[in-house]
This record gives sequence, structure tokens and C-alpha cells, in this order.
Amino acid sequence: MNPAAVLQERFERNHIRKSVSKIGRASGNPTVLIATVEPEIREELSRLLETLSVNAIWVASVADVRSLIGKEKIAACLCGFWLQDGTYREVVRTLRRARIEIPAIIVSAPACPHESGEYLAALNIGVVDFLRFPYQRSDFERILESVIDREFQSTQIQASEIGRAFQQRETA
Repeated sequence: MNPAAVLQERFERNHIRKSVSKIGRASGNPTVLIATVEPEIREELSRLLETLSVNAIWVASVADVRSLIGKEKIAACLCGFWLQDGTYREVVRTLRRARIEIPAIIVSAPACPHESGEYLAALNIGVVDFLRFPYQRSDFERILESVIDREFQSTQIQASEIGRAFQQRETA
């Protein structure tokens, strides 16, 4: 059975509906967007996120990603290969079109062991990293912290440049 058929069967069996769910929305913590329909990925990432100080927004479709990227300040996007209405490729294209620097990390699923063959293809379209199932806590934390630190530093640089430009305009 091909991976798409397996995911469709699981989707129908688990009655995953198009919805956006948020957990642990603590102010000051970075927000991570997680796009996947795979129950195993959701369970595993939930377990790993429990110990990190991040907010998570869970979505199951590319349409949900499109609706959120302009409204929420997102530090990173963790994306499974398959979504209800597309693949990680559409998510990455959506992030690029929005011209918002949200780094994408692809996470593989246990049902599709051959996804790692997509590693180079994913990197070629702009994905930051690839996390292979089963996820190792140390790899997950390293990748996520690296991306969030990079996003935080980029935001700080932009804020300081805006501040300098404002100060120069005030003194002129």
C-alpha cells in the first residue's frame, strides 16, 4: 500500500478534522507551528515538546498554514510529509510566498520508512533540516533550539536596525 493510501486510511479511521489547536500558550515563549496528519508524529512531538519552553500550534492542512502565517509570530515550522490537502512542498512554497522567514523542519513518519530519500529534495527547496523517525530527544532539541535561536537573533538585529534608523531620523 502506498504512503498516501496509508495516511488516508488513518485519517478516515481517526476522524482527524481540519482544525487548529493550540497548547501551552505562555507569553514570551517562541511559537512552533506543527503541520501533520500522522497520529504517531503528533504523539511523539507532543511528548518531546512537554519539556521545552515553546508554544505549539497544531494544524493538519496547507490551508491552515496559509491562514496562520500572517496572523501569528511563528519561530519555526515542523512539517510532516503529508497533510490533508498537500505535502510539505506546498507548506515550504507557502512560507516562501509570504516572504516571512519561518524556517521549516521536515519530520518523517513511521509508516513511510523511505521518506529519508526525500532529504536532499527537501533541502533543495529550502528546508532547514530533516528529523527522521524515531526522533531522538537530543537531535530534536538541538535542531529546534538552533532554529529558534537563529530566528531570535534575526529579530533582534531587525529591531536594532529599526531603532537606529528611527534615532537617526529623530536627530536629523
